[in-house]
Amino acid sequence: MNDTAAPTERPLLPPSVALKQGFQFQGVNAGGTPLAAAYATASSSAGGVAGNNEIEQREGFFIGHLGLMIRYEDGSELSDLPAIYQLPNAPDWFAGVANLHGLLVPVFDLASYLGTEHPAGVKPMLLVLGHGNDAAGVVIDGLPLRLRVKLADRADGAPVPAPLEGCVSQTYWAADRTWMDLQAPALLNKLSEELAAIGS
Repeated sequence: MNDTAAPTERPLLPPSVALKQGFQFQGVNAGGTPLAAAYATASSSAGGVAGNNEIEQREGFFIGHLGLMIRYEDGSELSDLPAIYQLPNAPDWFAGVANLHGLLVPVFDLASYLGTEHPAGVKPMLLVLGHGNDAAGVVIDGLPLRLRVKLADRADGAPVPAPLEGCVSQTYWAADRTWMDLQAPALLNKLSEELAAIGS
């Protein structure tokens, strides 16, 4: 008789919910910081809200050496990199399209778009921005981090790559580095317009 208890099945969670829960990270992120340390630093509130500044949560991720973050509601899915089907005569930064749950989703390689490179030894992931027919995937380096920022964490004057001008609302200091607060709809609109201009 086998007395070993069967593993308890846990319900699947939407990515936006799962990412707000605890993780045990191993290894380092694309910036060379141990994931466990970076996550712990980013998740701590360090004394609460200063003045009238409210703490806001963001989903931080790496594109090469660059740190970007989005609002949780601007992302709809995180997954391993799926099969991506390239299209002829497309720019290098347009990786192609992927079939996600029966929906063809465009996938962008922001590292190529921003003139940086994916670091060696870091697992590429697909982060889907937007929802439904407006969704598009971006290739990110490693797992995202949960960030907590407030107005006092602003890093005024931090450089923003020229291709992201008009797509970053502010830069912040968190987890021992700067992060660009990416406006996902603005970025997807810009990429779509540039693709349309190339194809015209």
